[in-house]
Amino acid sequence: MSAPLPRQMAGPLATGGAASLRHARLALPPRLDWQQSLYTGARLQGLDSEAALRCPGAPQVVQRRHLVAVVADSDEQARQACSQLRLRWSDATPQDGTPRVRAAQTLHARGQDSSGLHDITMDAHYQWRDGESASSTLSSSPFPATGIVAMASPMGANLRLDLPFGNPALIAMEVAALLSLPVAQVEVRSHRPPASAQERSAASDVAGVVALLALQCGQAVSLVLEPTNFASSPTSLQLHGELDQDGRLGSYHLHIEQDAPPPPLAWLLTETAYALEDASDPRDGAALASPYDWQALEIIGPQGAAIPLAASTFAQEIFFDELAQRIGEDAVQYRLQHLPDAHGAALVRSVAEGAGWNGPARQVQGDILRGRGFAYASTLEQEQGQPVQSWSAWVADVEYDRASGELSVTRVTAGHDQRAGTTAAAAHAADDLLDEKQRALLGEQARLAMAQTLAPDQGFDAWSRELRPLPGQASASLPQVDLIDGGTTPALRDIQLKAGGAFTLPAAAAISNAIHAATGVRLREAPFSGEQIRLALEHQEGSGQRPGGWRRLRKYGWLGVAAAALGATLTLAMPWRAEIAPVARPAADLYSAATIERGRRVALAGDCAVCHTAPGGVANAGGHALQTPFGTVFSTNITPDEKTGIGNWSYTAFERAMREGIHRDGRHLYPAFPYTAFAKISEADMQSLYAYLMAQPAVSSTPPENDLRFPFNMRPLLAGWNLLFHKNEVFQPDPDRSALWNRGAYLVEGAGHCTACHSPRNALGAEQGGRQYLGGGTVDGWEAPALTALSKSPTPWTEDELFSYLRSGFSDRHGIAAGPMAPVVAELAQLPAGDVRAIAHYLASFQAPTTSTTTPAPITTSSLNESQKLSQANGKRLFQGACAACHIEGTGPTLFGVRPSLRVNTNLHSDTPDNLIHVILHGIREPANPALGYMPGFANSFSDAQVGDLLAYLRSEFATGKPAWEGVPESIARSRAQAGH
Repeated sequence: MSAPLPRQMAGPLATGGAASLRHARLALPPRLDWQQSLYTGARLQGLDSEAALRCPGAPQVVQRRHLVAVVADSDEQARQACSQLRLRWSDATPQDGTPRVRAAQTLHARGQDSSGLHDITMDAHYQWRDGESASSTLSSSPFPATGIVAMASPMGANLRLDLPFGNPALIAMEVAALLSLPVAQVEVRSHRPPASAQERSAASDVAGVVALLALQCGQAVSLVLEPTNFASSPTSLQLHGELDQDGRLGSYHLHIEQDAPPPPLAWLLTETAYALEDASDPRDGAALASPYDWQALEIIGPQGAAIPLAASTFAQEIFFDELAQRIGEDAVQYRLQHLPDAHGAALVRSVAEGAGWNGPARQVQGDILRGRGFAYASTLEQEQGQPVQSWSAWVADVEYDRASGELSVTRVTAGHDQRAGTTAAAAHAADDLLDEKQRALLGEQARLAMAQTLAPDQGFDAWSRELRPLPGQASASLPQVDLIDGGTTPALRDIQLKAGGAFTLPAAAAISNAIHAATGVRLREAPFSGEQIRLALEHQEGSGQRPGGWRRLRKYGWLGVAAAALGATLTLAMPWRAEIAPVARPAADLYSAATIERGRRVALAGDCAVCHTAPGGVANAGGHALQTPFGTVFSTNITPDEKTGIGNWSYTAFERAMREGIHRDGRHLYPAFPYTAFAKISEADMQSLYAYLMAQPAVSSTPPENDLRFPFNMRPLLAGWNLLFHKNEVFQPDPDRSALWNRGAYLVEGAGHCTACHSPRNALGAEQGGRQYLGGGTVDGWEAPALTALSKSPTPWTEDELFSYLRSGFSDRHGIAAGPMAPVVAELAQLPAGDVRAIAHYLASFQAPTTSTTTPAPITTSSLNESQKLSQANGKRLFQGACAACHIEGTGPTLFGVRPSLRVNTNLHSDTPDNLIHVILHGIREPANPALGYMPGFANSFSDAQVGDLLAYLRSEFATGKPAWEGVPESIARSRAQAGH
């Protein structure tokens, strides 16, 4: 996707204004690698650009060795042309085995080494992957989720670069050296400093490439550079500690290893020898030292490396926790015994008291394991030439759900203090205490730090992280953050905590210590995931695999597979199934908050409330009428009411209904309930959905009886239908597709059940696949348009347009979501943006390539008879009187939200007028997003003849070249008889 340009890039360029700006996309090799600054990845062997150069946007192909890019008039055109390049790559160059680890030296030492003279020794190894710092926000950072966007502008003999983040001085030197320019001729403007090693590297990558392209093209170029596929190398920390039996600390050794970073991308791909010394900001060894009173301390690390403070804090705070556990001491009390800094010790006591600390406090409640952990950090760094002392202490509470594998932080108590100068004379002024805005920002930073510590699962059913709830909503995934004032300074007024600041440094260690308290699993590598814990627990229990899993089945070979398939087929063909005994409703606290939150997102993706809520009724209490060609089916009550809902359903009964379409009592469910799609939902998501539904309020409500024609009201016949049209199979990702594509496919084909509305059905009501997959369907009298190249839209859908439409309910190139789609968009808007992006990415893969087309000739009035001319003239007057105020094209005022263009509206270009008639008669009373505005209905204002005239005018005026609709009177009659949406 195209990330938004930083604000400072929005103005006109010195090279002639925005009209002269060109857009670029880079064709990365299938494998990137390097060895001692030399490129060893896949090498370009051949380039065929003929197809790319025929694409719209006046594309230009730039090649320098293995660097290949396309420059065009827009980012979408550049991306399309780039996809048409025919590139032939060789295999990567074999590595010579030379290690990339930097040379080590002693960074800091104090005291006289007394190794081997103490009673207790302990060694531990830790790993830290440097991710996004808590000083940046996920919502504003354009890297790495969608790519980083930068711009280079030639200005005579000079070159100006605009970046969203980066070190201007370093990047200016790199670009000047790459292009053989004096450094004084390169101006670099950056929105903010880099927040992590990844951002430093990304800024150098994009700057070199865009600068090279701008000079090659001789004009301003904007580049969206997606993340490179270099593997992230962790910082390795080896700790050795010695202490006496009474717990008195002795010798402490910290050995740090860190790989050398790759040269910037442009240097690598052009095979230019990297001419600069490592210009990263080396860390003062004393800043990495443990704050505790070790008799002797030594830190060995890579020379000149920018070692993350968070890495050393992570290792030493878990290590200290392990020492306290080893000798049976409380983690907080043991720290206080060996913390010589009186101010830091006071903060530790305040935080422990504020959190009600009474030790790790492990709790077990069914499958829920709870625990808490402590961590502390102290730093002394230079900011603008002035020493700044920072302290921070955290208590983190975590939950792990063994049933679903969900790991979540439920509460954090954090204290922070920061003082400038060597004294604290002005530190306690009354007006220096945190105000509410500062508290909110610090709380947000705490949540960001926790989100970066908890690694999302990498599978197709991994849910994107969303750190901010929507207005008026509380999300169970957001932990409670309690802040303890520690006497803050004016330096904290703007809350510009830098990457080296102490506030979020203890986050990872506190969470790791809490995980150990809850589960007994000691995680020494960050970030963490529930999968790490699951595997460790299985190892502890001596079970290396899940019972009944594929490994067990594999031992029987093809015979076992065939027998299982035959059994599944016979089960589906059974006209009646056994009842699953009712159970007592699960306790409200049986499932963790994270599991319930995950289930809420599954329910949002599946639009459960849209179908299971009657107009004006209680959410999920059923009674919504679903019109089918075979009669009316009313949705059921899925609240946890034990008599009229699913409160007495076990998980086994729930899963059977979702995957096989079988009620708890053994009855077959009608496929108006799309179990054919829900069968694809993963086990973790299915359990989470059950947990969420069981945690909702119970509502006693019995829906009306279904009204289906014979023989479709005979439920046993559905066994044969299932045998013909249903596959009870969990979604399997396509290994040849990207993770984003597979995530989108999982959401669309599984919980989202998009095919239920957007695919045509055969005579027996089964969805058609193949070329008809997502090829358009009908639901409740509305046309669900094709989501593939079969779409009638005059403007092809792009990924960005799909994302905008699904996220907000509006696309200025396609129109507004109305009818049954409006509540679907309202549900999707509550999902994390990353999940909606995945859906858009998947659907965009089915769109036809954009090609230049000839505009069809308009239907001239000379070809119309007098009756048709009169009808269109009447329609034009109706439009000008009732519609033009909101829909007229041009520069008039925008009323009631947005002003959608009818010329690109999909409904006007459809083969049927049904959707447009519904909107004209019934309006848009409940838009997907209130900001879009409401449209009144004209059912009581216009006669059928007037509606017909208006339709004739709209079709001829805004769908140029399309023939007049047929069967309009019948469509109007059907719409008047149908309740409005």
